[in-house]
Amino acid sequence: MSRETTGRIRVLMLPHNVSSDMDFRVEALRKYQDLEIRAYTTHVNKMLPSKYCMYLPSGLVSMNPFKRIWAYILYYFLIRREFKWADVVHWYWDFNYIPILKFPLEYHLLKQWKKKGLILWCGSEIRNPDIDKSVNPYYKREKETGQYEYTFESAKRSSRTQILFNKLGFVPLEFIGIGHYIDKRLFPKTHRVYQLIGLKDYQPVYPSPNQAKPLIVHSASKTGGKGTKYVLQALDNLKAKFDFEFVLINNMSKEEALSWVRKCDLFIDQLITGSHGTAAVEAMAMGKPVLCYINPVVGQNYSEDLPILNANPDTIQDVLQDLLDHPVKRNEIGRKSRLYVEKYHDDEKNAANLYALYMGIMDAEKI
Repeated sequence: MSRETTGRIRVLMLPHNVSSDMDFRVEALRKYQDLEIRAYTTHVNKMLPSKYCMYLPSGLVSMNPFKRIWAYILYYFLIRREFKWADVVHWYWDFNYIPILKFPLEYHLLKQWKKKGLILWCGSEIRNPDIDKSVNPYYKREKETGQYEYTFESAKRSSRTQILFNKLGFVPLEFIGIGHYIDKRLFPKTHRVYQLIGLKDYQPVYPSPNQAKPLIVHSASKTGGKGTKYVLQALDNLKAKFDFEFVLINNMSKEEALSWVRKCDLFIDQLITGSHGTAAVEAMAMGKPVLCYINPVVGQNYSEDLPILNANPDTIQDVLQDLLDHPVKRNEIGRKSRLYVEKYHDDEKNAANLYALYMGIMDAEKI
Protein backbone atom coordinates (compact mmCIF):
# COMPACT_ATOMS: atom_id res chain seq x y z
CA MET A 1 0.00 0.00 0.00
CA SER A 2 1.27 3.48 -0.81
CA ARG A 3 1.75 6.43 1.52
CA GLU A 4 -1.26 8.03 -0.15
CA THR A 5 -3.31 5.02 0.96
CA THR A 6 -2.02 4.62 4.52
CA GLY A 7 -1.05 8.21 5.32
CA ARG A 8 2.14 6.88 6.91
CA ILE A 9 5.75 7.37 5.88
CA ARG A 10 7.51 4.04 5.44
CA VAL A 11 11.08 4.06 6.75
CA LEU A 12 13.53 1.25 6.08
CA MET A 13 16.62 0.94 8.31
CA LEU A 14 19.49 -1.40 7.39
CA PRO A 15 21.88 -3.23 7.23
CA HIS A 16 23.95 -3.04 10.47
CA ASN A 17 22.58 -2.50 13.97
CA VAL A 18 25.79 -0.83 15.14
CA SER A 19 25.99 -0.76 18.97
CA SER A 20 22.21 -1.41 18.96
CA ASP A 21 21.71 2.15 17.68
CA MET A 22 19.06 1.01 15.21
CA ASP A 23 17.05 -0.68 17.98
CA PHE A 24 17.07 2.44 20.13
CA ARG A 25 16.00 4.71 17.28
CA VAL A 26 13.18 2.38 16.25
CA GLU A 27 11.92 2.22 19.83
CA ALA A 28 12.03 6.00 20.28
CA LEU A 29 10.26 6.61 16.96
CA ARG A 30 7.37 4.23 17.71
CA LYS A 31 5.29 7.02 19.25
CA TYR A 32 4.97 8.73 15.87
CA GLN A 33 1.83 7.20 14.42
CA ASP A 34 2.50 8.55 10.93
CA LEU A 35 5.69 6.47 10.65
CA GLU A 36 5.96 2.81 9.78
CA ILE A 37 9.46 1.44 10.34
CA ARG A 38 11.10 -1.79 9.29
CA ALA A 39 14.65 -2.54 10.43
CA TYR A 40 17.06 -5.24 9.28
CA THR A 41 20.53 -6.14 10.47
CA THR A 42 23.30 -8.39 9.20
CA HIS A 43 25.09 -9.05 12.47
CA VAL A 44 23.53 -11.49 14.92
CA ASN A 45 24.90 -11.06 18.45
CA LYS A 46 23.68 -14.08 20.42
CA MET A 47 24.61 -12.39 23.71
CA LEU A 48 22.69 -9.25 22.77
CA PRO A 49 19.76 -10.13 20.51
CA SER A 50 18.05 -7.33 18.65
CA LYS A 51 14.69 -6.22 19.96
CA TYR A 52 13.29 -4.60 16.82
CA CYS A 53 15.49 -5.70 13.90
CA MET A 54 14.73 -8.56 11.58
CA TYR A 55 17.76 -10.52 10.46
CA LEU A 56 19.24 -10.52 6.99
CA PRO A 57 20.48 -13.87 5.61
CA SER A 58 23.22 -15.09 7.96
CA GLY A 59 25.36 -16.39 5.13
CA LEU A 60 26.25 -12.82 4.10
CA VAL A 61 29.15 -13.00 6.56
CA SER A 62 29.90 -16.71 6.16
CA MET A 63 33.37 -17.90 5.19
CA ASN A 64 31.76 -20.72 3.21
CA PRO A 65 31.53 -19.48 -0.42
CA PHE A 66 28.47 -21.60 -1.22
CA LYS A 67 26.53 -20.35 1.81
CA ARG A 68 27.56 -16.82 0.95
CA ILE A 69 26.42 -17.05 -2.67
CA TRP A 70 23.04 -18.45 -1.61
CA ALA A 71 22.71 -15.73 1.04
CA TYR A 72 23.31 -13.01 -1.55
CA ILE A 73 20.61 -14.47 -3.77
CA LEU A 74 18.15 -14.37 -0.86
CA TYR A 75 19.39 -10.90 0.08
CA TYR A 76 18.83 -9.60 -3.44
CA PHE A 77 15.16 -10.53 -3.49
CA LEU A 78 14.62 -9.30 0.08
CA ILE A 79 16.07 -5.83 -0.49
CA ARG A 80 14.28 -5.50 -3.83
CA ARG A 81 11.01 -6.03 -2.00
CA GLU A 82 11.91 -3.70 0.88
CA PHE A 83 13.30 -0.91 -1.31
CA LYS A 84 10.11 -0.97 -3.32
CA TRP A 85 8.09 -0.70 -0.09
CA ALA A 86 10.08 2.13 1.52
CA ASP A 87 9.58 5.87 1.19
CA VAL A 88 12.81 6.68 3.03
CA VAL A 89 15.91 4.50 3.37
CA HIS A 90 18.00 5.07 6.50
CA TRP A 91 21.33 3.37 5.85
CA TYR A 92 23.95 2.40 8.42
CA TRP A 93 27.64 1.84 7.66
CA ASP A 94 28.60 0.88 4.09
CA PHE A 95 27.27 -1.34 1.32
CA ASN A 96 27.58 -5.13 1.47
CA TYR A 97 29.86 -5.54 -1.52
CA ILE A 98 29.56 -8.84 -3.38
CA PRO A 99 32.82 -10.75 -2.71
CA ILE A 100 35.48 -10.88 -5.44
CA LEU A 101 33.37 -8.70 -7.75
CA LYS A 102 33.33 -5.87 -5.15
CA PHE A 103 29.93 -4.97 -6.58
CA PRO A 104 27.70 -2.69 -4.44
CA LEU A 105 24.43 -4.50 -5.13
CA GLU A 106 22.32 -2.22 -2.94
CA TYR A 107 23.62 0.93 -4.61
CA HIS A 108 22.35 -0.13 -8.02
CA LEU A 109 18.94 -1.11 -6.67
CA LEU A 110 18.60 2.17 -4.78
CA LYS A 111 19.61 4.03 -7.92
CA GLN A 112 16.99 2.14 -9.90
CA TRP A 113 14.21 2.88 -7.40
CA LYS A 114 15.34 6.53 -6.94
CA LYS A 115 14.86 6.32 -3.19
CA LYS A 116 15.28 9.22 -0.80
CA GLY A 117 17.58 8.48 2.06
CA LEU A 118 19.89 9.23 4.95
CA ILE A 119 23.31 7.70 5.56
CA LEU A 120 24.76 7.24 9.05
CA TRP A 121 28.46 6.43 8.98
CA CYS A 122 29.69 4.97 12.25
CA GLY A 123 33.49 4.75 12.16
CA SER A 124 35.91 2.50 10.34
CA GLU A 125 33.97 2.44 7.08
CA ILE A 126 34.57 6.17 6.57
CA ARG A 127 37.70 6.77 8.65
CA ASN A 128 40.45 8.22 6.47
CA PRO A 129 43.91 7.33 7.83
CA ASP A 130 45.54 10.09 5.78
CA ILE A 131 43.39 12.72 7.48
CA ASP A 132 43.83 11.27 10.96
CA LYS A 133 47.60 10.95 10.62
CA SER A 134 47.76 14.65 9.82
CA VAL A 135 45.80 15.77 12.91
CA ASN A 136 46.34 12.94 15.41
CA PRO A 137 49.94 12.01 16.34
CA TYR A 138 48.82 9.05 18.47
CA TYR A 139 46.81 7.48 15.67
CA LYS A 140 49.75 8.09 13.30
CA ARG A 141 52.16 6.30 15.62
CA GLU A 142 49.94 3.28 16.24
CA LYS A 143 49.05 3.00 12.56
CA GLU A 144 52.64 3.17 11.33
CA THR A 145 53.97 0.72 13.94
CA GLY A 146 51.28 -1.84 13.17
CA GLN A 147 49.63 -1.66 16.61
CA TYR A 148 46.33 -0.39 15.22
CA GLU A 149 44.11 -3.37 14.35
CA TYR A 150 41.58 -1.83 11.95
CA THR A 151 43.71 -2.44 8.88
CA PHE A 152 40.81 -2.24 6.42
CA GLU A 153 40.42 1.51 6.97
CA SER A 154 41.65 3.48 3.97
CA ALA A 155 41.32 6.80 2.17
CA LYS A 156 40.15 4.86 -0.89
CA ARG A 157 37.30 3.17 0.97
CA SER A 158 36.25 6.43 2.62
CA SER A 159 36.14 8.20 -0.74
CA ARG A 160 34.33 5.36 -2.49
CA THR A 161 31.46 5.11 -0.02
CA GLN A 162 30.99 8.90 -0.01
CA ILE A 163 30.93 9.15 -3.80
CA LEU A 164 28.31 6.40 -4.08
CA PHE A 165 25.99 7.86 -1.45
CA ASN A 166 26.41 11.30 -3.01
CA LYS A 167 25.28 9.90 -6.35
CA LEU A 168 22.18 8.52 -4.63
CA GLY A 169 21.40 11.94 -3.18
CA PHE A 170 21.52 10.63 0.40
CA VAL A 171 22.01 13.12 3.24
CA PRO A 172 24.62 12.30 5.93
CA LEU A 173 23.76 12.04 9.59
CA GLU A 174 26.91 12.97 11.50
CA PHE A 175 28.17 11.65 14.81
CA ILE A 176 30.76 13.93 16.40
CA GLY A 177 34.12 12.46 15.45
CA ILE A 178 33.03 11.59 11.91
CA GLY A 179 32.60 15.04 10.37
CA HIS A 180 36.22 15.69 9.47
CA TYR A 181 36.17 12.64 7.18
CA ILE A 182 33.12 13.85 5.25
CA ASP A 183 33.97 15.54 1.96
CA LYS A 184 32.22 18.91 2.11
CA ARG A 185 32.40 19.20 -1.69
CA LEU A 186 30.08 16.18 -1.88
CA PHE A 187 28.04 16.94 1.23
CA PRO A 188 28.00 20.67 2.05
CA LYS A 189 25.29 20.01 4.62
CA THR A 190 25.05 17.28 7.24
CA HIS A 191 22.84 16.74 10.29
CA ARG A 192 24.20 16.16 13.78
CA VAL A 193 23.02 13.08 15.63
CA TYR A 194 24.15 11.56 18.91
CA GLN A 195 24.71 7.95 19.93
CA LEU A 196 21.71 6.37 21.63
CA ILE A 197 21.89 3.81 24.41
CA GLY A 198 18.30 3.53 25.68
CA LEU A 199 18.89 6.12 28.41
CA LYS A 200 15.81 5.22 30.44
CA ASP A 201 17.42 1.86 31.25
CA TYR A 202 20.49 3.50 32.81
CA GLN A 203 20.32 4.70 36.38
CA PRO A 204 23.24 6.73 37.75
CA VAL A 205 25.47 5.23 40.43
CA TYR A 206 27.80 8.08 41.29
CA PRO A 207 31.29 7.36 42.65
CA SER A 208 31.39 7.66 46.41
CA PRO A 209 33.48 10.62 47.61
CA ASN A 210 34.54 8.37 50.51
CA GLN A 211 35.79 5.46 48.40
CA ALA A 212 39.28 4.57 49.66
CA LYS A 213 39.93 1.85 47.05
CA PRO A 214 38.44 3.01 43.73
CA LEU A 215 37.61 0.65 40.90
CA ILE A 216 39.04 1.65 37.51
CA VAL A 217 37.51 0.10 34.39
CA HIS A 218 38.91 0.22 30.86
CA SER A 219 36.89 -1.07 27.90
CA ALA A 220 38.86 -2.34 24.90
CA SER A 221 37.38 -4.48 22.16
CA LYS A 222 40.67 -3.87 20.29
CA THR A 223 43.56 -3.13 22.62
CA GLY A 224 45.81 -1.47 20.02
CA GLY A 225 43.13 0.85 18.73
CA LYS A 226 42.18 1.81 22.29
CA GLY A 227 45.70 2.42 23.60
CA THR A 228 45.40 -0.26 26.29
CA LYS A 229 49.17 -0.67 26.71
CA TYR A 230 49.44 2.97 27.78
CA VAL A 231 46.65 2.50 30.31
CA LEU A 232 48.34 -0.57 31.78
CA GLN A 233 51.70 1.18 31.93
CA ALA A 234 50.23 4.20 33.72
CA LEU A 235 48.42 2.02 36.25
CA ASP A 236 51.56 -0.02 36.87
CA ASN A 237 53.44 3.20 37.64
CA LEU A 238 50.70 4.38 40.01
CA LYS A 239 50.12 1.20 42.00
CA ALA A 240 53.02 1.90 44.37
CA LYS A 241 51.36 5.13 45.50
CA PHE A 242 47.64 4.33 45.28
CA ASP A 243 45.39 1.48 46.34
CA PHE A 244 42.92 0.71 43.56
CA GLU A 245 41.26 -2.15 41.70
CA PHE A 246 41.40 -2.49 37.92
CA VAL A 247 39.23 -4.42 35.46
CA LEU A 248 39.85 -4.69 31.72
CA ILE A 249 36.65 -5.25 29.73
CA ASN A 250 37.59 -7.46 26.79
CA ASN A 251 35.59 -10.34 25.28
CA MET A 252 32.86 -9.98 27.89
CA SER A 253 29.14 -10.21 27.39
CA LYS A 254 27.33 -6.87 27.29
CA GLU A 255 25.61 -7.61 30.58
CA GLU A 256 28.86 -8.44 32.37
CA ALA A 257 30.63 -5.41 30.92
CA LEU A 258 27.88 -3.03 32.05
CA SER A 259 27.87 -4.57 35.52
CA TRP A 260 31.53 -3.61 35.93
CA VAL A 261 30.94 -0.10 34.59
CA ARG A 262 28.04 0.29 37.02
CA LYS A 263 30.35 -0.51 39.96
CA CYS A 264 33.36 1.51 38.85
CA ASP A 265 34.63 4.85 40.15
CA LEU A 266 36.20 5.97 36.88
CA PHE A 267 36.05 4.73 33.31
CA ILE A 268 38.75 4.84 30.63
CA ASP A 269 37.58 4.82 27.01
CA GLN A 270 40.19 5.12 24.22
CA LEU A 271 43.47 7.02 23.96
CA ILE A 272 44.10 6.77 20.22
CA THR A 273 41.25 7.48 17.78
CA GLY A 274 40.41 10.97 19.02
CA SER A 275 36.69 10.86 19.86
CA HIS A 276 34.52 9.01 22.34
CA GLY A 277 32.33 6.05 21.47
CA THR A 278 29.15 4.45 22.75
CA ALA A 279 30.91 2.87 25.74
CA ALA A 280 31.76 6.34 27.05
CA VAL A 281 28.12 7.41 26.70
CA GLU A 282 27.02 4.36 28.70
CA ALA A 283 29.54 5.16 31.43
CA MET A 284 28.46 8.81 31.59
CA ALA A 285 24.82 7.71 31.77
CA MET A 286 25.74 5.74 34.90
CA GLY A 287 27.30 8.85 36.39
CA LYS A 288 30.97 8.00 35.92
CA PRO A 289 33.92 10.28 35.18
CA VAL A 290 35.30 9.27 31.78
CA LEU A 291 38.85 9.56 30.46
CA CYS A 292 39.26 9.66 26.69
CA TYR A 293 41.48 11.23 24.05
CA ILE A 294 39.69 13.97 22.10
CA ASN A 295 41.89 15.29 19.31
CA PRO A 296 41.90 19.08 18.72
CA VAL A 297 40.04 18.94 15.40
CA VAL A 298 37.21 16.78 16.73
CA GLY A 299 37.18 18.70 20.01
CA GLN A 300 35.95 21.83 18.23
CA ASN A 301 32.64 20.05 17.53
CA TYR A 302 31.86 19.11 21.12
CA SER A 303 29.95 21.50 23.33
CA GLU A 304 31.78 23.34 26.10
CA ASP A 305 29.96 21.29 28.74
CA LEU A 306 31.51 17.98 27.64
CA PRO A 307 32.69 16.54 30.99
CA ILE A 308 35.11 13.98 29.53
CA LEU A 309 38.65 14.34 30.86
CA ASN A 310 40.97 14.57 27.87
CA ALA A 311 43.81 12.07 28.25
CA ASN A 312 46.30 10.75 25.72
CA PRO A 313 49.21 8.28 25.94
CA ASP A 314 51.48 11.08 27.19
CA THR A 315 49.13 12.43 29.87
CA ILE A 316 47.09 9.42 31.02
CA GLN A 317 49.19 8.86 34.15
CA ASP A 318 48.85 12.46 35.33
CA VAL A 319 45.10 12.55 34.68
CA LEU A 320 44.62 9.28 36.55
CA GLN A 321 46.74 10.47 39.47
CA ASP A 322 44.66 13.60 39.85
CA LEU A 323 41.43 11.60 40.00
CA LEU A 324 42.90 9.05 42.41
CA ASP A 325 44.02 11.93 44.62
CA HIS A 326 40.58 13.60 44.62
CA PRO A 327 37.60 11.28 45.25
CA VAL A 328 35.22 14.24 45.62
CA LYS A 329 36.20 15.36 42.12
CA ARG A 330 35.27 11.91 40.79
CA ASN A 331 31.80 12.33 42.25
CA GLU A 332 31.38 15.86 40.90
CA ILE A 333 32.45 14.94 37.37
CA GLY A 334 30.22 11.85 37.47
CA ARG A 335 27.21 14.07 38.13
CA LYS A 336 28.16 16.32 35.23
CA SER A 337 28.47 13.23 33.05
CA ARG A 338 24.89 12.21 33.72
CA LEU A 339 23.58 15.71 33.02
CA TYR A 340 25.48 15.82 29.73
CA VAL A 341 24.00 12.55 28.51
CA GLU A 342 20.49 13.62 29.50
CA LYS A 343 20.98 16.82 27.49
CA TYR A 344 22.46 15.38 24.29
CA HIS A 345 21.90 11.61 24.16
CA ASP A 346 18.27 11.43 25.25
CA ASP A 347 16.35 9.03 23.01
CA GLU A 348 13.19 11.12 22.79
CA LYS A 349 14.99 14.36 21.88
CA ASN A 350 17.01 12.62 19.17
CA ALA A 351 13.90 10.86 17.85
CA ALA A 352 12.12 14.21 17.46
CA ASN A 353 15.01 15.56 15.38
CA LEU A 354 15.11 12.46 13.20
CA TYR A 355 11.34 12.55 12.73
CA ALA A 356 11.63 16.14 11.48
CA LEU A 357 14.26 15.03 8.96
CA TYR A 358 12.02 12.26 7.65
CA MET A 359 9.19 14.76 7.26
CA GLY A 360 11.48 17.21 5.48
CA ILE A 361 12.64 14.58 3.02
CA MET A 362 9.10 13.56 2.14
CA ASP A 363 7.91 17.14 1.79
CA ALA A 364 10.82 17.82 -0.58
CA GLU A 365 12.07 20.62 1.63
CA LYS A 366 15.70 21.58 1.74
CA ILE A 367 16.94 19.66 4.77
